[in-house]
Amino acid sequence: MNIQHDLLTGIRVLDFTWSVSGSTTTRILASMGAEVIKVEWPKTPDMMRFSMYAKDDEPGLDNGAFFNSLNVGKRSFTVNIKSAEGMNIIKELIRKSDIITENFSAGVFEKWGLDYESLKEINEGIIYMSISGLGHTGRQKNYGTWGPTAAALSGMTYISGLPETHPSGWGYSILDIVAGYTGAYSVLTALFHKNRTGEGQYIDISQVETALPLVGTNLLDFFVNGRSSNRPDFPTGNRSTLSTNGNISDFRGAIACPQNTYRCAGDGPNDYCVIAIYNDDEWERFKEAIGQPEWARDSKFSDLQGRIQHQDELDWHIEEFTSKLTKYEVMETLQKYDLVAAAVQQNEDIVEFDPQLSFRGLFETVQHPLLGERLVEGVPIKMSQSSPSIRKSAPLMGEDNDFVLKEILGYSDEEIELLDTQGVFWPLDMPKESFKAVRPLW
Repeated sequence: MNIQHDLLTGIRVLDFTWSVSGSTTTRILASMGAEVIKVEWPKTPDMMRFSMYAKDDEPGLDNGAFFNSLNVGKRSFTVNIKSAEGMNIIKELIRKSDIITENFSAGVFEKWGLDYESLKEINEGIIYMSISGLGHTGRQKNYGTWGPTAAALSGMTYISGLPETHPSGWGYSILDIVAGYTGAYSVLTALFHKNRTGEGQYIDISQVETALPLVGTNLLDFFVNGRSSNRPDFPTGNRSTLSTNGNISDFRGAIACPQNTYRCAGDGPNDYCVIAIYNDDEWERFKEAIGQPEWARDSKFSDLQGRIQHQDELDWHIEEFTSKLTKYEVMETLQKYDLVAAAVQQNEDIVEFDPQLSFRGLFETVQHPLLGERLVEGVPIKMSQSSPSIRKSAPLMGEDNDFVLKEILGYSDEEIELLDTQGVFWPLDMPKESFKAVRPLW
């Protein structure tokens, strides 16, 4: 029988990350058992503390849904690092930590005197991971990015969208998540290296560069075939096309037709189902699944080339069928015939109706001191002996100050009180009991 254990037990992360990308990295490390200490300051808090309040919640720094999802499992320590005393405390924590993480623009940590060489002088074996827009080297290193702008710089945005329209983008800031996961596996690799050699690492992640695997087919098409990804050159969107000599042509992988997103019953913006039929055998099963309508027996649809030539008409007929059923009914009907079909899902669908995610237990329950019992997204990784899991709710601002100062650093009550009266752990002009967000994120 396998005995579960925490992969990162005994590993301490001093976490200066904010927003989404870096917080995703440390969220994963926390789920693997690392002790993650999020360094904060109430007057310049992580902007995620300002976002996505529940409908009936009064806005505040501790009850934003986005923050409380991104920071589950972590501790919060407030300290004014712009004060000499605060920076001394940070350096004490660096000596007692294994990993430092940040995702500021390039140059911020260096201005604080915490570049990698300085960190090594404090802790020779430290692992320092940084995520920035374009990395810490090169002529564009000082450019700042968000997930959507990084996607645009990588070329991802330009290749998105329907034919003859402007690029649609990738919705949610996908590169924040991609860069965050890149950070997590980079840190794990650095820990593996340290266990073998005793050496630390400096990990410099460019958010833009983490997108390149996601545009790999377009890069290959250019490098191998000399073909550009200009949108006017590909007016068919996801559809397979016929070349000038009548041959089927597609650089993105397996060719399918029909291959589209079809309106289903309901008037919601996501009442659609994706369908893809890859060969003539699947086409025969598809006809059977939808009841052998007369139009489907037309010889012009009998082979893949004919279906590609008549895609507009084909899609119109298919949507006649799908529009009478819900997206889940269409999906279930076609999947029973071993065909590719999937409902387009919005957030509520994913949480409440998706049977696969439910079976794998992706969403976990936490108890938050202000918000009560809430569902949060888990970590989509299963391992036989050390599966990640959510350990606790996200922290209230500064809730772990005593733990950090007393348990880790060994400060006395008198030392803590003296520093507190100097405003080292909390702004003197800001009440601790209750405070509201100073501005909304959006």
